[in-house]
Amino acid sequence: MSRRNFAGPLLAALACVVLLPSAARAQSAFTGVVKDASGAVLPGVTVEAASDVLIEKSRSVITDGQGAYKIVDLRPGTYTVTFSLPGFSTVKREAIELPGNFTSTINADLKVGALEETVTVAGSSPVVDVSTNSKAQVLPREVLDAVPTAHTIQSVGQLIVGVSLTAPDVGGSQAMQQTYFTVHGSGASGTSVLMDGLILNGLQGDGAIQSYLNDAGNQEMIYQTGGGAGDSPTGGLKLNMVPREGGNRFAGSMFLGVENWQSDNFSDELKSKGVTSVDKIGTYHDFDVTQGGPIVRDRLWFFGSARFFTVNKPIASTVKSDGTLAGLIACRAKPGSCPQGIDDQTINSGLVRMTWQASPRNKFSAYFDRIIKNRGAAMAAGDDQSTTSVVWKSPLYLTDTVKWTSTVSNRLLIEAGWSSNIERYTNQYQDGLEYQVGTPQWSQIVTRTDSAAGTRSVVGPAEYFSYPDRYNLQGAASYVTGSHNIKFGVQDSWGPYNQAYHANGDMSETFNAGAAQSATLYATDPHFQERLNANFGVYAQDAWTMKRATVNVGLRWEYLNEQVTGQPAQPGTFAYIPAFDTIPLKTQQDWSPRVSLVYDLFGNGKTAVRIGYNKFLNSATTGLAAAIDPANGANVTQVVSWTDANKDGIAQYSVSHDANHNLVGCVYQTPGCELNFAQVKAGFGTVNPTQYDPGFLRPYINQINLGVSHELVKGVNVTAEWFRTSGQNLTFGSSTNPNYTQRPGTLNADGTVTNPSYRPVTVFSPFDGQKLTVYDTTAVSQPLQQATIITDPNRTSVYNGFDFTFNARLPRGARIFGGTTTERTIANDCSTAANSPNNLQNCDTSLSGIPWRTQFKLSGSIPLPWWDISASASYQALPGYVLSNATYSVTAATRYVVCPGNSASQGCVSGALVAPGLVASSLSVQLDAPGTTLTPRTNQLDIGFAKRINAKRFKISPKVDLFNVLNASDYFSVRSSTYSPSAIAGSVPLTPGAGYLPTTAGAAFRQPGSILQGRILRLGATMSW
Repeated sequence: MSRRNFAGPLLAALACVVLLPSAARAQSAFTGVVKDASGAVLPGVTVEAASDVLIEKSRSVITDGQGAYKIVDLRPGTYTVTFSLPGFSTVKREAIELPGNFTSTINADLKVGALEETVTVAGSSPVVDVSTNSKAQVLPREVLDAVPTAHTIQSVGQLIVGVSLTAPDVGGSQAMQQTYFTVHGSGASGTSVLMDGLILNGLQGDGAIQSYLNDAGNQEMIYQTGGGAGDSPTGGLKLNMVPREGGNRFAGSMFLGVENWQSDNFSDELKSKGVTSVDKIGTYHDFDVTQGGPIVRDRLWFFGSARFFTVNKPIASTVKSDGTLAGLIACRAKPGSCPQGIDDQTINSGLVRMTWQASPRNKFSAYFDRIIKNRGAAMAAGDDQSTTSVVWKSPLYLTDTVKWTSTVSNRLLIEAGWSSNIERYTNQYQDGLEYQVGTPQWSQIVTRTDSAAGTRSVVGPAEYFSYPDRYNLQGAASYVTGSHNIKFGVQDSWGPYNQAYHANGDMSETFNAGAAQSATLYATDPHFQERLNANFGVYAQDAWTMKRATVNVGLRWEYLNEQVTGQPAQPGTFAYIPAFDTIPLKTQQDWSPRVSLVYDLFGNGKTAVRIGYNKFLNSATTGLAAAIDPANGANVTQVVSWTDANKDGIAQYSVSHDANHNLVGCVYQTPGCELNFAQVKAGFGTVNPTQYDPGFLRPYINQINLGVSHELVKGVNVTAEWFRTSGQNLTFGSSTNPNYTQRPGTLNADGTVTNPSYRPVTVFSPFDGQKLTVYDTTAVSQPLQQATIITDPNRTSVYNGFDFTFNARLPRGARIFGGTTTERTIANDCSTAANSPNNLQNCDTSLSGIPWRTQFKLSGSIPLPWWDISASASYQALPGYVLSNATYSVTAATRYVVCPGNSASQGCVSGALVAPGLVASSLSVQLDAPGTTLTPRTNQLDIGFAKRINAKRFKISPKVDLFNVLNASDYFSVRSSTYSPSAIAGSVPLTPGAGYLPTTAGAAFRQPGSILQGRILRLGATMSW
């Protein structure tokens, strides 16, 4: 269904339901039961919640026939709750702290008396939610300002128990790059990022890529790691930012943080592993300013914030040469002789928010955040800043929202929301290294990578241009009684995603320990376009309270419509991508039930037992379309063998094209021909025939949770919970068309594969001599495979995790939170081996010894009893990061250097070819099982101290933060997982020649790549008014 055709049903649905944010939001509420002195329930009691955080000042409801009430859609803050009924004394509960995403149970007993007689009841704020199946960590402004972080959603998120990031942040070391959240077995694309309940996820990566958001604009940040209802589109981490709105008083702040002091953590252990330098912070400047206040008191408020953020980082095992190949050779021949490469980055952003109380029942708000990001030299270990680093620019980066809220009555709530996320960016060569097609430099200045040494030279990776635009319209209506909170809602997302690549030479070159190995050919400079026409969801849910029990039920229906946008022909050096028309995907439609039970165990609001089941469809934007995009498929790259006969490091070749645009290459190893074009599959560059099986179903996860929360002492709650997440409708790309040479095989009962398109090859592990079986293809040239993406019911992935957490709201504003998570995921992909026998390698991870991984986190802030000083800290003891499994790359020229173990008695011959007669350009042999090799555990301690100074109407708070107090030098990635056995034999470094770099074979294998930043001192100050 096209976007135009879909507009009618969408508008009809909106007309029926109106509009309210349909994603999980930070909606807080009060609930409870009112009784008289005899214990009988009291209907008709007016319950009012009042707070300065509400622009309308207060919200009120009437208890129902069961004496129950609910006040929903409240902003976090401190409230006074008043209960009044003619003939009874008024009861008032003051100073109740209501965090975001929390339902606070406040009961009341009214005594007979005059209405004007007010009884003020003292009591602590509830800390256990006995109504919702939600596990959330709420971080108010005080905690965000106190605990030492880089003030990004990721650096704050890494404090949350159960949350894992793809890279740790030390003092802002990762603040400029995307790091991704995972939680309870849900992938990065399952993360929902919301602003006041409105979706801000981007389009790229099926929603995994987020914008760079300044937390100075937030009053609270709520990280929900469990539970959900019909209004939750995904099952991963749900981050909702509650924005600051201004207020009836002009108030603002400034923050300045500077990091120019760092300890050296270049340890002897790192040096012994071949590391030549470590990651550092060279320059760190963070300046934020905020201002808010009234334009019209009680009617129109504003809030604005600006941030100017600079982080320059020297990168481990990089150099800055003079820009010539000879200069780079000299740098690497003598480590330490050249400066370390510096990754220089800036993010400047400005946001503004307006809030308008148009009438007592209608409120409007709007938010706009513009980000300007520049990165002068993106690189990794093994790169040269002058030549192989990448320049990032952001032509257009912004997020915005518009929202309307209408309290139609004390039972009916209506809201409307719009949001968008534009994240257009480019990755380009350094200045002067991009050349015009056909020039001599264009064919010579190409990317060269040494897989064994882990280095890159000459020029950076292919230039990339990414333009994802996402727009969202979402809404619902809530009807609230004392016992029910019923909500109906809709949500829709859409937008285009345009991408393009450019590479000098239309190729890249790969070396192994200095020897030419292969070349990757690109089908022109591909430009591809996918579009999300609609990701539309409709849901209904109810929270039904029956005495101590609350049953939460929800049902969500989703409609997904993606397309590949047609485009003209794209001719290139090696291939010709023909024109093609727009390819619509089959629409995906599915139901997602959600149900949970929360029980107030003792009836005093201090212990909640909860159990829940939720089905969440995998997050989707344009990922399904990308898998079958003719210009974005496997047929736009082709790896061929390369023999560098003249040893100049430049691939020599000649090509032409016949009348049908088919590639006609030179004959391999004849004069002037160093590339094996016979390995180019027929159909390279043609329209990708990948398709979806008619029975394809959208993947989803089933998530079960069982837990208990208990108020241990006043202000302190503890939670124990088990989570199980299982992947369903897992997919696999299968070659099923019998008209092509390579046919599907059979997976036999004994676990072996019968497939005439492959032949077994015996390889002895260079680790220990173990006899391994891998599979080579049986023909030199095969037609492009007809790939059909199928739903494979035999593939499984099951996560189990156990959380133990606590939260403490202590006297004098002290807050401490933390806990532990122990988790493991087991997968079985053996069913995919019938069509690709190499998938038999370690396909059942239940047999691989996957370890349980445990994390411990503790964070908080405490006011000290002296001189208005407060202390804060965070400690993370994290399991090692999972490394890619070790692989052994075998080509037709690879020979055994040694025969370890007893492999000689089984047929290994030192100096003999590993795979005689190999047809494929290379084979990848797994030397250990995925998920079994981890980096060392990471222990990171950050501390901070702040002093409060009152100077008339200004408050000044100097602050000292110390990151990585222990000066740990743990690493969380390696430069290469490709094993080169010649390293064991003590090979002599290659002699520098024309175009070659000296290297010791295998030097980068499992060598630490990204290393925890050394101890960093940040000096800063906040001034508020």
